[in-house]
Amino acid sequence: MNLVTMNVDAEIDLDDLVGNLGPLSRDYLARLLKVEGEAARAPDGRSFEQIIEAAFYETRAMPSVPRALADLCWVVHGRAMS
Repeated sequence: MNLVTMNVDAEIDLDDLVGNLGPLSRDYLARLLKVEGEAARAPDGRSFEQIIEAAFYETRAMPSVPRALADLCWVVHGRAMS
């Protein structure tokens, strides 16, 4: 038996991927990604959504936002820095 190792680069559009999932697969994926209970809150009681929102506005107020940080805000928050 011969063993062959191969590296493959692929671009995956997550919207297309999720759009093609059936209802059971979507529910399964949602359960995998959902954080429940105390872990869903920061030690100060804020939700992840509140932390993300605050970080977005603080980053946007910076005089010069590094490109990597602007890209991160786009990925996490879904809004571009202006």
